[in-house]
Amino acid sequence: MNTAYRRSLLSLFAIAEGATGLGLLVVPSILFALLFGKRLETPEILVIGRICGAALLAVATASWGARNDNGGQGTLRLLVGVTLYNCLATVLLAYSAVALAMTGILLWPAVLYHAATSLWCLLVTWRARDTEP
Repeated sequence: MNTAYRRSLLSLFAIAEGATGLGLLVVPSILFALLFGKRLETPEILVIGRICGAALLAVATASWGARNDNGGQGTLRLLVGVTLYNCLATVLLAYSAVALAMTGILLWPAVLYHAATSLWCLLVTWRARDTEP
C-alpha cells in the first residue's frame, strides 16, 4: 500500500471532516445555512445535525489514528468506509443542489471536495487492495 498517499488522504480527511463535525456539534444551524442556504433550526434537525457531527468526529479520529499504520486489513477496511462515505456525500450534496434547490455558499465547494476525495479514496483503496496478502 502506498504509505505516502494513504497518509496524506487520511490526514486531509481527518482534518476536513473533523472540522465539519465540530461545526455540526457546536453551531449546526450556521453550517446548514452555509451549505444549504437556509437556517434550519427545528429541535429535531439540530439534534440530527449534532449526531452527524459526532459521527464525523469519530470517523475523523479513526482516520487520524490510522494515518501512520503500516497498512493491514484494519486500514484497508477504514479506507473502504471513508470511500463509501465520500461517494455518498458527493451524491447527497449534489442532489440537494440539483433536485431540492438548496444551495449555500459552501455547497458546491463541498460537492467538489467530496468528489475529488472520492476519486482519491478509490485510487488509494484499489492500490491497497492489490497489495494486501
